[in-house]
Amino acid sequence: MNYISILPDSLTGRHLEPEVHIVDRYMQLVKGCLTMTNLMLEGGKEIDLLAFNPLIGEKYHIEVRVATGKGFRLRIIDTQTSKGIKHKRGLNTLNAIKFTHSVVTAKIQQIFGTSEYKKVLVVWDVENNEVIEQAKAVYDIEVWKISDVLSEMMRKIGTKSYRDDALRIVQLISKMKA
Repeated sequence: MNYISILPDSLTGRHLEPEVHIVDRYMQLVKGCLTMTNLMLEGGKEIDLLAFNPLIGEKYHIEVRVATGKGFRLRIIDTQTSKGIKHKRGLNTLNAIKFTHSVVTAKIQQIFGTSEYKKVLVVWDVENNEVIEQAKAVYDIEVWKISDVLSEMMRKIGTKSYRDDALRIVQLISKMKA
């Protein structure tokens, strides 16, 4: 077993992308989960976040694809550049590279001991609401918007003092809105 993969990122020198850090803390504080982040796999694959709620037994594989530009809204079918390179913003592509790739599913099976878990994709925005419906119906992926994650987390953390950078920033921003 590779023990480095189960150590917190702060101990291994790896740093979380801010949006992954926020979702990680959301899963811990709001959903009551134990989490593992940035699992590096063979072939350059990576799992953003695995979460487990020991009280109710729910397991999650979460990928975070947050881009704020209007051109990067999640869509059902990916588009390509004029040279045929995929933009990696379509559910068909993201499902194949992030959720159903054999290296990814084998690692999750090894960690969770089962292939029964929720697949979640966190995004900034979607092309239209049909994308959210199709994600669940066709790919069994729940699509969460980061704005909803932030709103729910702000309600949960309230005014309690946190030394965690991401939580403190969310807390400060929530006070600006008040």
